[in-house]
Amino acid sequence: MRILMPVLHYYPVIGGLETWTQNIAEKLANKAEIFVVTARVGDSAKHEVKNGVKIFRTSLFALKDLSYSSFFHILTAMPFIFSRSFFLILLQKINLLHCQGFLGACIGYYISKIVNIPYIVTVQRLEGNNFLKKIVYRNAKVCIAASSAIKEYFKEIGCSNIEVIPNGVDLKRFENLKKQQKDGFVVMTVARLEKVKGIEYLIRAFTRSDLALAGSDLQLFIIGDGSERKNLENLTRELGLVKKVKFLGPIPPEGIPEYLAMADCFVLPSLKEGFGIAILEAIAARVPVIASKVGGILDIIENEKNGLLVTPGNPEEIAKAILRIYNNPELRERLVNFAIAGLTRYDWQNIAQEVFKIYENCLSHRHISA
Repeated sequence: MRILMPVLHYYPVIGGLETWTQNIAEKLANKAEIFVVTARVGDSAKHEVKNGVKIFRTSLFALKDLSYSSFFHILTAMPFIFSRSFFLILLQKINLLHCQGFLGACIGYYISKIVNIPYIVTVQRLEGNNFLKKIVYRNAKVCIAASSAIKEYFKEIGCSNIEVIPNGVDLKRFENLKKQQKDGFVVMTVARLEKVKGIEYLIRAFTRSDLALAGSDLQLFIIGDGSERKNLENLTRELGLVKKVKFLGPIPPEGIPEYLAMADCFVLPSLKEGFGIAILEAIAARVPVIASKVGGILDIIENEKNGLLVTPGNPEEIAKAILRIYNNPELRERLVNFAIAGLTRYDWQNIAQEVFKIYENCLSHRHISA
């Protein structure tokens, strides 16, 4: 079985879709021959085999800023990814395209029309509707939704063959993780610094009177990068929170557990969210979670049981939720224990096996090359 995954970005670019693609590709490399075609990134090799996955990087320009892709970069990269994918299909006798996101799905749709190869698509975030999306998603053999919210989106645009398979977490990275010694109570978030992540409202929560008076030991650590970072840093200065709010920048995935081990509370204040992989990592690190009651977060967090849910864009609610966790060690322990108990369903090996079953079903009536 030979599977080709066309995707705009792949590791070392970090994000929900990129993490999904890398983990599915690497976990299934011992069951199938996996090819990834993606845009060039920094000094990464144009062709390499990594953890069993054959990676081909091709685009007019190499991405330098791993947190942001300009429209120009995307526009110029897509024809290269399409061409390399097309020729690999012919040369390697690819059996199935597993397309990642809308842009990957476009490639799958047009290639399928030329060489009559089936394609499936994974969508990790909530998207708007347009005519082209309806066409490329409806024609996919299977649409994989990362959450129930994305499943409803697929239904709204007329898709019928939908499977819900969540994002995952590498539990082994969090085994034997010990809490780091630090001064004060650390609130942490890990996110792309874009408006949709709502980090502004988390920062503003630290100006609310109850939280401001709770204790001088409260700190906020922000991990991540993006187009909003400068604006958020300016906001922090304007609000007089420079001593409380620390921007740690982007951290490689392998370093995230160590940082989460410093956290006493994790907050994901998204305005929209297709899933929320950072929540799973926080739970794996035994950190109580506060998150917005939106989108795919509702598949992970049940309010008052394995986390606390707040209204998106509401600094007051965020502040009150942080204060509850700050003042109540028993609540922290209860939320963490309940959350940990449900984490095994998000193990990458289990998720990869679900995806592999979809591959087998899609190809069950087609000839599969050895």
